[in-house]
Amino acid sequence: MAETVTIAREEYERLSTSATLFRQIAHSAPVLIRVAGVDSLCTWFNKPWTDFRGRTAEQEIGNGWAEGVHKDDYDRCMKIYLSNFEKRTPFQMEYRLMRADGEYRWLLDHGVPRYAETGAFLGFIGSCVDITDATEIRQAWDTQQNISKRLSELAAIVESSDEVIVSKNLDGIVTSWNATASRVFGYSAEEMIGQSILKLIPEDLHPEEKIFIQKLRSGQRIEQFETRRITKSGHTLEVSLTLSPVRDAQGNIIGASKILRDISNAKHLEKALLQAEKLAATGRMAATIAHEINNPLEAMMNLLYLLRPTISGDEGHGYLAAAESELQRVSHIAKQTLGFYREDASAAPLSLNEVMQHAVTIYQPRCEASRIKIVQSLTSRRKVLARRGEIMQVISNLLANSIHALSAGGSISIHVSDSDAGPEGVVFSVHDNGEGIDPEALPRVFDAFFTTRTTIGIGIGLFVAKQLIEGHGGRIMIESSKDATEHGTTVQVFLPRDRS
Repeated sequence: MAETVTIAREEYERLSTSATLFRQIAHSAPVLIRVAGVDSLCTWFNKPWTDFRGRTAEQEIGNGWAEGVHKDDYDRCMKIYLSNFEKRTPFQMEYRLMRADGEYRWLLDHGVPRYAETGAFLGFIGSCVDITDATEIRQAWDTQQNISKRLSELAAIVESSDEVIVSKNLDGIVTSWNATASRVFGYSAEEMIGQSILKLIPEDLHPEEKIFIQKLRSGQRIEQFETRRITKSGHTLEVSLTLSPVRDAQGNIIGASKILRDISNAKHLEKALLQAEKLAATGRMAATIAHEINNPLEAMMNLLYLLRPTISGDEGHGYLAAAESELQRVSHIAKQTLGFYREDASAAPLSLNEVMQHAVTIYQPRCEASRIKIVQSLTSRRKVLARRGEIMQVISNLLANSIHALSAGGSISIHVSDSDAGPEGVVFSVHDNGEGIDPEALPRVFDAFFTTRTTIGIGIGLFVAKQLIEGHGGRIMIESSKDATEHGTTVQVFLPRDRS
């Protein structure tokens, strides 16, 4: 019996020593420790816990500690706590607990079940670490990652956009340049980033950029502004701009983002539509014009017929025949009305030498009166398949233009020759040594209603000539120079030969 009591006393002292040692270790540990019984209620807290909470152990015992859990974390925290008590499994959870100074701090709470040596379940012991600073770092990292992800998505959108998207600082220096900008302007990002945006702006529009910068500095946005820009190859584009101020984190304006669309094709279509509307209006006038002048022309033809018996001599009859021919051509042009009506006659084999000679005969008196010399070289031996009236109209337009360009006198050179370059055919050209056409105007001379004249002409002659020649499967080209010594204009026409 005495031996049994001695053993029990020794076991008690061992356990008491262990408990004292545990408390000493727990109170000096740099973590918050709490102990819970089998009913999940806390029975003990170490000193770091009570110091952290600013409450006594008696106030924390039971579920007192849970009163300090943040209301947004409480339900989640208790669900994890009680669920793992029931299953007797370790758990880990994060929640905010109020500190003695009233500040909520994030804790990482790790709980493990306790068992007696006999295997009986005794409850849980939990150790908690303040991870607020680590949480803030993690949240900042998560935020940074989220921002980086969004920036990557934005960069992908910008890079794959069908519109030019660039940014610049308030000094006009390019800071970003997307793939479409490279495709439209021909400059790579390496060539443009760090360069002035003025590199893309025509010199006469440089003041425009200063106005943009002033508006951006004041926070204004510029929407759908139409202007011009220059590509790496020197080609001019019609563009539409939208500029928005870019601000830093403090709200200061530090630059601008620019969205640019190439509207050159749209502008060309707009001009084409305008021309089409003009031509449609002209077409509506066609019937009226033809009707109004056709009767006087027929009367003049009748008068010429009555005049024929009164004229003697081959020269007089020649001029009379030429007058009748020209009146017939005018009548045809009236019906044709600016090229909207095609000649009823079918195309037939035609000698361009003969048509050119006939045209020269008609315009010779006018050239002599204007001190203009006509030089001819008619060497073609081929025929072309064409409508005589339409080809005569083309040649007449070219001769009339050259005569107008030589108001102070000069010379007109006419050439008709066979051509074997490419498809076989006949080439004729009309060259004058007038003052020439401005390089800026030259690309537009075949546009309807475009003219360089200030007094006469409506700009339809070359337009109609181009339609007629292309309608015959041919092509028409123009060259001009305003050089002090080699000035003048040459129009060259190719027509395929007759294969019948």
